[in-house]
Amino acid sequence: MSDNNLKNRRILCVDDEPNVLAGLERTLYERYEVCTATSGAAGLEKLKTEGPFAVVISDMRMPQMDGAAFLSRVRETSPDTVRILLTGYTELDSAIAAVNEGNIFRFLCKPCPVDILLNSVKAAAEQYRLVTAEHDLLQNTLNGAIKVLTQALSLASPVAFSRSGQVKSYVARMAKAVKAAEPWQYEIAAMLSQLGCITLPPKTLQKIYSGEAVTENEQKIYNSHPGVGYRLLAQIPRMEQVAEMVRDQWVGEREDDTGEKLGSEMLRIALAVDRLVTTGISVDRARAALEKKGGYRQELLDALIDFETGKAPPAIKSLPVRKLCEGMILADNVLTLDGAVIIGKGIELHMPQIERLRHFLLGAGIVEPIRVRIPENLSVT
Repeated sequence: MSDNNLKNRRILCVDDEPNVLAGLERTLYERYEVCTATSGAAGLEKLKTEGPFAVVISDMRMPQMDGAAFLSRVRETSPDTVRILLTGYTELDSAIAAVNEGNIFRFLCKPCPVDILLNSVKAAAEQYRLVTAEHDLLQNTLNGAIKVLTQALSLASPVAFSRSGQVKSYVARMAKAVKAAEPWQYEIAAMLSQLGCITLPPKTLQKIYSGEAVTENEQKIYNSHPGVGYRLLAQIPRMEQVAEMVRDQWVGEREDDTGEKLGSEMLRIALAVDRLVTTGISVDRARAALEKKGGYRQELLDALIDFETGKAPPAIKSLPVRKLCEGMILADNVLTLDGAVIIGKGIELHMPQIERLRHFLLGAGIVEPIRVRIPENLSVT
């Protein structure tokens, strides 16, 4: 049986009466992996230590925490888990309110006939399978497609997309710290935050990113790139929220602008930190500078404290193009012999980038060796 099928068959039953739990186990054990708890608090602990569960079945009348309150907490802790409430006839009004307010999948009256219980649990497990399959589609299939798109765009505008990897790491750290729902959206927004830059002249981008003085017209052109990125991304199904994050990545920098969305604020902080880090200061000093300036969410800034501590950075080696392989990360911009950027630093190498470098090596020529960071799982001979 596949891991997904096993996951879809895990059931948590919660009731303060041991005899009721024993009856549920006898009814369900042949078809499902059943776990039990004798109180709402114990059920939440099981959910935390032994989850996830496809379905949670809870009695309504329990001391300290009734079934409606317990299932509401389950919804907060494990929103994909499908919830079923067992109730007596005298509690119907409370059960109906729980269904309406807590998105409970079904409520069943006690005593519940075996066939009704089994059919309800089967439907709940199928609902869980559909929900998790949808999430897999978004997190894996869409994420993979966006990764391919990002690699292609990094070839089209290497200077702009050299920033994306580091910006993504800042955003991922912030999303984890605030326990943001569906963190994949924030990471994709970070990876594609510079998408609109593909329409800009390379020399203008180079001047912007290197801190050189630009003309008023060049600055105006650069300032338009979030809107361009938004219009491109908004055409992709289920990317509407990501598109809005990209569009509003500078929201909050104007004094009259309030209530910016979490994703856009993460991007704003990540991009501001990245700009400062490129001047040669540490992430922690960049974070402190933003904190002193004000106008940024403190909880997001706090997420970047000690960003560089912990695991040692990958070793840097200088290699010729022929020894480059997938998974290596560029430590510097890769330049042609006349100084043009082919691929920007910070990009993780995949076959499209490596092939591009091989073609340039045979054509315009490349400055070798190339400095790359080598992850621990890669070996260089």
